[in-house]
Amino acid sequence: MRTTLIAAAFLSAFGAAAEAEAEDNRIALDLTPDVKAQFLEHMRTHMTSLNDVIQLMSSGKIREAGSVARSEMAIGKGTGIGRFMPPEFREMGFDFHRSADDFARITADIAEPMDAAGWSKAANGLAQITARCNACHATFRVK
Repeated sequence: MRTTLIAAAFLSAFGAAAEAEAEDNRIALDLTPDVKAQFLEHMRTHMTSLNDVIQLMSSGKIREAGSVARSEMAIGKGTGIGRFMPPEFREMGFDFHRSADDFARITADIAEPMDAAGWSKAANGLAQITARCNACHATFRVK
């Protein structure tokens, strides 16, 4: 009985995963294995950098957060992976990099310690970055 329940749960989970993948309408990026590995590593680096920005903001180190955004995520900090991507992906990538650069400019003008207006500007700038991440992940997937 226990084995039957475990098997049923496994098959149910497997079926749900297969159905979810079948309904994934995002544009599939068909990359060569070496480009795929480089691309995924680059995306992980962006996630680490974004987390560093958030950690610095939570510590009230807004200028350092802007510095990380500029040095790790702004325009010119890519690895050139966009040349393997469709034009729509490249444009979304440029939007991401521009939003990181915009965030860095915003943070340079905020007085420390931040007041409520400064926090609002910084949070809005950060939201512009994460909105670009969300839009790209909602549009594309890697095969």
